[in-house]
Amino acid sequence: MNHKVRALIIGTASGAILGAAFAWIASSMTDDDPDTTAMTAIASLGPMDYFSLGIALLTLARQFGGMLKKV
Repeated sequence: MNHKVRALIIGTASGAILGAAFAWIASSMTDDDPDTTAMTAIASLGPMDYFSLGIALLTLARQFGGMLKKV
């Protein structure tokens, strides 16, 4: 398996896991109060929260790239 295919598989799998974890956290915030929905948990995030999340994802991608270059 060449490096591009392996990188795509790793990226797809890690993205799916990260997305599932984010959805699980957002939906578990509403388990205590039956009147709220997952959309209110996500709607409570401000623009700076999304910016911070984006920067964290880019940092994670850079770290993965650095690990793959070492190999």
